[in-house]
Amino acid sequence: MKDKRGSKKEPKAAFAERQQGNNNSRPTDSNIQSTDNTIEPTAGDPLSNGNDTRSNGNVPRANGAKPEKSAMKKSPVFYVIMLFVWSALAAGFWYQIITTALGGRGFILAGEDLSDARYYAALTVIILNGVFISYFWLNGVKDFIYVVWYYVFRGAMYKRYLPVLDTDVSGANDRVLLVYCTCNDFDGSSLIKSMGQSYGNFQTVILDDSSDPDYKAAVDKFSAEHGVRVVRRADRKGFKAGNINNFLLSEEGKNMYDYAVILDSDEILPPDFITSCLKYFYSFENVGIVQASHVSTRNGNFFMRLFHIGVNAHWPTYQTMKHFYGFSTMLGHGAMIKRECYEKAGGFPPLVAEDLCLSIAARNAGYYVAFAPNIVCEEEYPVDYVAFKKRHSKWTQGNLEFIKRFTGKIFRSPMKWYEKLDIVLFTYNLPLTAVFAFFILMNLTAAPLIHVNLHAVYPLWMVIPTVVFFFSPMLNDFIRWAFCQNPLRTLAYSVCVILLYGSMLTTSLISALLGMLGKKATFIVTPKTSEKMTLGFALRFQWKEFALSSALLCVAIVSGYFGAGAGFTPLASVFSVILIIATGYLSIILLFFSNRKYAPADFEAYDRKTTLKTLKYNKLFNYEKANRP
Repeated sequence: MKDKRGSKKEPKAAFAERQQGNNNSRPTDSNIQSTDNTIEPTAGDPLSNGNDTRSNGNVPRANGAKPEKSAMKKSPVFYVIMLFVWSALAAGFWYQIITTALGGRGFILAGEDLSDARYYAALTVIILNGVFISYFWLNGVKDFIYVVWYYVFRGAMYKRYLPVLDTDVSGANDRVLLVYCTCNDFDGSSLIKSMGQSYGNFQTVILDDSSDPDYKAAVDKFSAEHGVRVVRRADRKGFKAGNINNFLLSEEGKNMYDYAVILDSDEILPPDFITSCLKYFYSFENVGIVQASHVSTRNGNFFMRLFHIGVNAHWPTYQTMKHFYGFSTMLGHGAMIKRECYEKAGGFPPLVAEDLCLSIAARNAGYYVAFAPNIVCEEEYPVDYVAFKKRHSKWTQGNLEFIKRFTGKIFRSPMKWYEKLDIVLFTYNLPLTAVFAFFILMNLTAAPLIHVNLHAVYPLWMVIPTVVFFFSPMLNDFIRWAFCQNPLRTLAYSVCVILLYGSMLTTSLISALLGMLGKKATFIVTPKTSEKMTLGFALRFQWKEFALSSALLCVAIVSGYFGAGAGFTPLASVFSVILIIATGYLSIILLFFSNRKYAPADFEAYDRKTTLKTLKYNKLFNYEKANRP
């Protein structure tokens, strides 16, 4: 059944509160003054609530000298070491496969037909398994070493940022344009905070693609009250990318700015956002985009409260590593773009993954994306399981569209080999879900029917790296949160994360298959409001997950039955895919997490607690706070 919750209007009371900013943690109209679209700064930090209790950190202060403008550079050392580790593991694994294959036909159970047809069929299954496992290990090694490397060397990496943070931009007078993008999700209170910049020479423009009359009216009211320009277009061609290009590539838009800041509807910029970003542009001649870090706030229900800490942990770890050793990307919002970079890249490519595509176009034009861990913005986690699932579908469609349109450009690009490898390992995974599904079906059906003795092929030691790499995507969360919260909460969080992402298999598979069959990717606006979940809606919404789990269960039982006597049993076959089956059936529980709501005072206090724990480890953020004039 088609889900229509995204088209329902937000309750009037909640809608009015979001537009007026009644919450005490957000500034009201009296906190700002508008004069020709330039906003006077609001006092304080959006997360401090008037009392900055964050640690000053212990990063040593640099000598204070203004560095000369230099070129940003990256190092291949991480990927050289990662590939060495993976090659060693893969070599041992393939040695076992090759020696088994060349040593006779012992991998087909005794007593079976040892014809050439059965031999080559079994050999095909073994080789395809080996290829899939090798690729799985490659991603696992990357995830594991990415996290370990960050925590071992983060002090050294952070010191390399210090000359940037000490750059003097007090005399800067560049024209900056805050570009606020909205489509039926306008949040006036977030925009007010973002407009409270300490930098003087900036303007704000709202690019409104909304079709809902209530949201359009709210945008118009905000514009009238605060002197903000609103731009609308006749259609939504090109989605968000088209909306931005429609203005920034116009003659009027080109003459309004030197730098543009891209904001999503829920974005909250810190007061020093512009000033801090300018330090990167003034330090590096080849930086065209500065991407800020983020924490998740306004977590008003249990679903958001439980899962948002993963966002807080992800940004500084993975993006800092990409800044030095991989391919840094703009991540859609909380980013500042140099006009000449934007124009040389041709604007945002009109695709669903417009941010990733712009980053590659900018890199091909000679510009890097710099990640700024010292600049911490606020964003909202998806409001419920429905919103999370819609966003995941958009990401899968967008990545597949990206693969189709940009793979050739990547390999022809002048960027370094390790940047290209970083792109492939981080963006090709979601669409490859169809390959993963084929791998499962092959092992559930072909292996038992051919009577392949897998135990005779694969060494027992391979279980250890496979299990380690399976849990590697959760390693960063565990290191960051396991020792600063209740152990039972950490365990519950880990189980729920497996359930959440495991249940995305069906969505990824459907999106990938439809994309491969020619369905055009669609930019899905992530819902910003949540309704009470009922059992009836939950059952209808999750029927595809139930169907896939049931189908896998039946195939496992039947294949185990026909493979009896070859080391296969129905129970063993079911156990091999139990995680997929269980997450499909149990995912319905996640829909009801958002029914548990929290009062503003409650979730603001909890948000501040998790934010402070996040920033405690961000030495650059604390260094800049301590040395801010």
